[in-house]
Amino acid sequence: MAFLCVDIGGTNTILGAGNGEFETIAKCRTEEFLKDVPGRVEEALDDTHIEVDDIQKTAVAAAGPIDREEMLFYPPNVSDDRGLGEIDLGEALKDFGEITIINDCTSAVLGEYHYGDHELENIVYVTISSGVGAGAILNGHLVEGADGNFAEVGHMKIEDDLKCSCGGRGHWEAYCSGENMPKMAEQIFGYEYSDAREIFDRYDEGSEEASKVIGKMQKINAVGMANIATMYNPEKIVVGGAVALNHPETVVKPLEDQVEELTVNETPEIGLCTLDDEAVIHGLRAVCNGKH
Repeated sequence: MAFLCVDIGGTNTILGAGNGEFETIAKCRTEEFLKDVPGRVEEALDDTHIEVDDIQKTAVAAAGPIDREEMLFYPPNVSDDRGLGEIDLGEALKDFGEITIINDCTSAVLGEYHYGDHELENIVYVTISSGVGAGAILNGHLVEGADGNFAEVGHMKIEDDLKCSCGGRGHWEAYCSGENMPKMAEQIFGYEYSDAREIFDRYDEGSEEASKVIGKMQKINAVGMANIATMYNPEKIVVGGAVALNHPETVVKPLEDQVEELTVNETPEIGLCTLDDEAVIHGLRAVCNGKH
């Protein structure tokens, strides 16, 4: 029996496969993957010893709200003006065995819990990437919510001024996600940047303008993390996602001291996830190995 793991992120999609051993087999842009899901999967399997007919189980993590019963997901960070407003994963993956769909951050916390360098029963995973989200294991139990959409913390309201891509206002990811940081810089400070990377580069060069933008991001991140510490009381918050992984000294390192001033609970340990950008894919591995 072989299994397939599909991590559909806001920017990139990672595929993994296994039949005892497990390996990451492909990575591509999410927009391109969603335009031809079966073709992309078959193309990835071509470079392995696994045939399509060998796949008996497929686990999918989706970076956005999901409808597990209908096997749909709605990617908020992949524009629907490209025909990608609703994705029928059940139809797209019907030839690849029994399908399980979970939220990407739920998968990431499973990966960190089972395969990461932790021995804890209360752990929250937070991604800061093209969006912001979280997954939680509390008292050793995975928490998913009624529809599998637990801890959509990126849509937690923190301030009032910026409009989020979901249509709400003042949400965490409207300020701190890689997708929205340039918009935040322009709308709050009047500074124009081509992308989030440019903001961090200018900050590292000592730019006063970029320092204001980064300072705002750090403040919002601290409030969001403090809210998580107050609501869920974890022993540890592990942080992943491209924005955090690429800029740990700026994004992650200051958080513990900042959160200590904002939460009424004991301040949890806060640090980078230990599985880097493969936390989600290893969570899907846990699903396929019966650990979900």
